[in-house]
Amino acid sequence: MGFGSDLKYSHDALLKLQDWELRLLEAVKKFMAMRVKSDKEYASTLQNLCNQVDKESTFQLDYISNVSKSWLLMVQQTEQLSRIMKTHAEDLNSGPLHRLTMMIKDKQQVKKSYVGVHQQIEAEMYKVTKTELEKLKASYRQLIKEVNSAKEKYKEAVAKGSTPAVNGASLAVGVEGTKATA
Repeated sequence: MGFGSDLKYSHDALLKLQDWELRLLEAVKKFMAMRVKSDKEYASTLQNLCNQVDKESTFQLDYISNVSKSWLLMVQQTEQLSRIMKTHAEDLNSGPLHRLTMMIKDKQQVKKSYVGVHQQIEAEMYKVTKTELEKLKASYRQLIKEVNSAKEKYKEAVAKGSTPAVNGASLAVGVEGTKATA
């Protein structure tokens, strides 16, 4: 019976591991979703900043100097960074985050299937070890009663002087008056 009891601890450990993995994946998913949201907000803020600077500085750039060139380059680089951050956030959302969500669903389904199969095995084991064992015990008790009843009948028959059957063969009296088995 050690084999079955060892498996019980393995089952509990496996369930704990599956639960831990699912919690970790959910935490990673939450982090990634927050990262996507943060990156989109950052990209939007950068774009709004660039739009505001464009409105304010279009009339002030009458003179071209190194400072104005640097300023225009900085605004362009910020706009480019905004587009990159937005694209990155969209790619993260549609790629890894989507695959992670599917992986979580798959792991939940695997856990559900495992628990179902384990319950089915437990029910079958209970049926075999308890139900069928009880049936066999009841049958054994009934057979013991029948054996005791047959013993009593045999003793009564011996006491009355009749010749009972032994191993399905009857006793016969020999020529010289001794009993011999046929």
